[in-house]
Amino acid sequence: MGATTKMDGCAAIYPALAAITVAQLFGVPLTLQHYVLIAFVAVVGSAATAGFTGAIVMLTLTLSTLGLPLEGVGLLLAIDPILDMARTATNVAGQALVPTIVAKRNGILDEDVYNGRVSTAPQPEPAPRLGRVE
Repeated sequence: MGATTKMDGCAAIYPALAAITVAQLFGVPLTLQHYVLIAFVAVVGSAATAGFTGAIVMLTLTLSTLGLPLEGVGLLLAIDPILDMARTATNVAGQALVPTIVAKRNGILDEDVYNGRVSTAPQPEPAPRLGRVE
């Protein structure tokens, strides 16, 4: 549940901002009802969307819900790979940071391992000593 609700960057914020941008590019005025609908689609879509790269699916859902032209997706495809890299990096950092904070607060974080001072790799057993047996 936590991983699903944390997917706000890819599945909610970007499609909402992109829909507003497409509306402005095509000269479509948005009312308060449109903004409420954008927020509703973003929240519901964020929980229902699988975690995959690219927010084009959510963007097309948002645009079609608002009745905006789907040609706006084509305009955003040129810059979407760069934006997707930033969204992915932010989501990965959040997915790594939150469990670390939870582990630290619960006292189960081994800080020596976390900071790389102690290796968790299995150590090889020492080779048997060859020589005289007494």
